[in-house]
Amino acid sequence: MTFLVLLMSCSGPKDAVTENPHESNWNTPFTVLQANIEGDSLRTTVQYGGGFREHLFRLESKGTATKSLPRKQEFLLLHEGHGDMGRALIQSEYAFDLAPFRDPSQSLIKIRLDGWPEWMDYTYPH
Repeated sequence: MTFLVLLMSCSGPKDAVTENPHESNWNTPFTVLQANIEGDSLRTTVQYGGGFREHLFRLESKGTATKSLPRKQEFLLLHEGHGDMGRALIQSEYAFDLAPFRDPSQSLIKIRLDGWPEWMDYTYPH
């Protein structure tokens, strides 16, 4: 372990910018092929290039829901491809929990996923 620390500290000039393969890069390109809501889940099918490394996706809100009724909530889907330069065209399915975005005073929220053209209805017991 000391060897690793010594090797990293001697790997280049003090001011050199080096790329750390362990840092996250959540802007890897992808395409949303399908998006729909089932129960409390936003289910997506995505397509991306790769084939050599693990790919991760996460859902983030683009801010708070609107105050107008029905409330509207927009989301971004982020992709971390870990620098995978593979040429395989991969399709994967993911589901994301929407329950934390429920409004206790309403039973409907309109959901929009960036990259998907349609607003979707998220309904739940009020």
